Amino acid sequence: MALNISKIFFTMTVTAPTFFSLALTGIVKDYENYCDVWRKIWSDKTCLNSFEWWAINGSLLFMLFCIIGVFFYLKNKGKHSEEGKTITVISYSNMSQSGVEQVLSSVIPWLTVFADNLDFIILFFCIVLQGCLIAITSYNNSNYNIICSILGYRYYEVHTEENTYILLSKKCIRNKKDIKSYIDITDYMGLIINN
Repeated sequence: MALNISKIFFTMTVTAPTFFSLALTGIVKDYENYCDVWRKIWSDKTCLNSFEWWAINGSLLFMLFCIIGVFFYLKNKGKHSEEGKTITVISYSNMSQSGVEQVLSSVIPWLTVFADNLDFIILFFCIVLQGCLIAITSYNNSNYNIICSILGYRYYEVHTEENTYILLSKKCIRNKKDIKSYIDITDYMGLIINN
């Protein structure tokens, strides 16, 4: 059960950079209105009815919670070396080029900056749909997660006699002998235990 929760959690966090881009795009496109709403909050304490304002701030908060959540989750996981599984590595490779599709999906909202009459509500729901598709496709796959990269983790594709794993490490792996054990995060994704 705990493995499924982490799988759902990591699937959700894959979409966070796209929502972050959406929020920044919304701020860039209508900076004056966005700041006016904040001024009204602090001066009038009025109730907010701006969908754009809620969507932008909700997206920013989602990204913040995902970064904080992944940070503490991986930090906590790394402390449980007694749960580690021994691994005999045949070969490994750095997966630094694997995140191209994730980066591209995060850039898509920026393409709308130059559109003059684009309704932010429609853009928001398109991004939500895109986020759902990203989440569905990454649920059963060991996908690259930009948040892990932001936090300084490196992705490694590790081959054993039985399986291939995607393993994360804060430490730069220069030799397959550096990979001796790992802790499961999802089905085929783990965290390398560095001694």
